[in-house]
Amino acid sequence: MNKIKILKAALLVLLVIAAVFSCVSCKKQVIQYGIVEKGQTVDVKGTLKISAYNSAGEEGKTSIRAFASAFESKYPRTKVNVDISITDQNSTANRIASGDIGDVFFFWEEDTYNYAVSNNAIMNLTQYLEPLGIDIGNIYSGTMDLGRVNGNIYMVARDHTHVILYYNRDALTAAGLSDPQKGWTWDDFKDYCEKLTIIGDDGKYEQVGAQIDFSYGPAIIPVLQGWGGKWVDTINKRIDLTSEDVIKGIEELIGLMEKGYIIPTGGTGEMNSKYSKVMNNHMRTVFFDGVFPGLANQCKEFESYNVDWNVCDWFAYPVHSVGAGATGFGVYNRTKNPDGAAALALFFYTEEGQRAYNGQIGGSVPNVRSLAMDSFWRVGGKEDTNYDAFVSYPDNDVVGKFECLMPPEIAQVIRSQIGSIFSNYFSGRAGYRDTLQKIETQCNEKWKVIYGG
Repeated sequence: MNKIKILKAALLVLLVIAAVFSCVSCKKQVIQYGIVEKGQTVDVKGTLKISAYNSAGEEGKTSIRAFASAFESKYPRTKVNVDISITDQNSTANRIASGDIGDVFFFWEEDTYNYAVSNNAIMNLTQYLEPLGIDIGNIYSGTMDLGRVNGNIYMVARDHTHVILYYNRDALTAAGLSDPQKGWTWDDFKDYCEKLTIIGDDGKYEQVGAQIDFSYGPAIIPVLQGWGGKWVDTINKRIDLTSEDVIKGIEELIGLMEKGYIIPTGGTGEMNSKYSKVMNNHMRTVFFDGVFPGLANQCKEFESYNVDWNVCDWFAYPVHSVGAGATGFGVYNRTKNPDGAAALALFFYTEEGQRAYNGQIGGSVPNVRSLAMDSFWRVGGKEDTNYDAFVSYPDNDVVGKFECLMPPEIAQVIRSQIGSIFSNYFSGRAGYRDTLQKIETQCNEKWKVIYGG
């Protein structure tokens, strides 16, 4: 009798466990792969949730709500619930793991590969382009490519952001220099920096031509390929940082830093002491890098010092490229409504979506080429701000994030060590060729391990 009771009790426990696992599995929907059969109609309807970033302030909340409202107007059979609760990259990852994430959700571009491949959390949107009438030829390729993995689109950029240069116009006037013209080159930039650099009687710099962080992806990646370098090969899974074409770009940078015409990236304490008056001082470093989202604040800073200023194009290397980056949205691949979710995410690649999202206070540059000259986004600066710089040379935009070009394990090696090229050199620890060789070797060894040799 006792044995029968024990067996019954054991059976009951097993049934309870099975029920629990069954309930847990109920929460996990079937994975959607974004497959659309040829000729299939995409039926956009139903209730959807979009999870957005909550650290953009009230302006950001206005943008996503306007976007959702515009989508509902285009697709009257839909209802979009806006969830503004993503706080950082960890919160996104945790909510994906728990399944408590919107049908469409915000994430950083460097996480695209992780969510598309490593964690299999987002849906391929490529086959939805044609049935939804998305013209990708009208989208800036530099930002669109941030969301590509193995040729397919997984992340849809919410805006278009490439690097530009802010500059102190009064300093140029004092040196007898005109505003940089569209099409100015690396050699032009070097010439400006030389003429704008001033050293005081105490041997310290009173003014320096530029301060640019060349350990930052959008700034350094164009250098790696600016003299014809083919530094990453995603087909053969290799990194090449020691070709003469790549090294030429690094030599050019170091040469300008050694002359003191641009504040050295990764300079030593003794070296940095010479720049104590100008370091991170936007009134004394004439050119410095930036992007459109910082325009309004930068305008206020210059005006507080009563300084005339403007923005200009990033200078052209011999092989012209400009670093681009943009966060965006993807579709949770366990959504119950793949058609509606795909349409909602890809609405960012339409004029209506861009006008709604980036037409609000605090909006950014639309990622749709046909809106480049529109006035709705050209705000935040002053009357003669050169807004054209934010949309110049769109065909020269390149992916500015290492994580969007290769597996995250490889990207992490480069991103964490790229600044050491300069710090090692200026401290005397290692030559730039040696550092480049070290980074290259580590990357290629790791890539071999990932793909089994």
